[in-house]
Amino acid sequence: MPDDVVLAESYGSVLADAAVPCVIVQLHGFANRAAFTHLMETGLAYYEARATPERPWGWIGDVRRMGAIPQAVQEWLIADWNVRAFQAGVREVSIVVAENVLGQLATQQYVRNTTARRDQYEIVTANYPSLEAAKQGARAAFLL
Repeated sequence: MPDDVVLAESYGSVLADAAVPCVIVQLHGFANRAAFTHLMETGLAYYEARATPERPWGWIGDVRRMGAIPQAVQEWLIADWNVRAFQAGVREVSIVVAENVLGQLATQQYVRNTTARRDQYEIVTANYPSLEAAKQGARAAFLL
């Protein structure tokens, strides 16, 4: 079954797979602050409308084609978005690993910063080599 398209832009997409269930945010290259936050906010709104404690949803960041992330966006992710995502029920962010060095560095920074904030929220990150592997990981997380 193909993923449902929630949002499709040149810089990225928000998809949903109700069979897992999970929200997938895909970056198609560099996204400036407004574009990046638009993707993440759209995904979080979709997640909040569907996830419940009885039927949790996963969160996948498919960043294979992502470029660098501006420092202000990294700070927003850690201090704002992660807090709200945790309050909405996100407990794991499954990451499809970036193919380029800039994307890898940005992802590593996000993981480090998220781990450092365990006193504010407990979001675990997990890296996967493909979208299908990330979906399997998100599905397995519900069984724990």
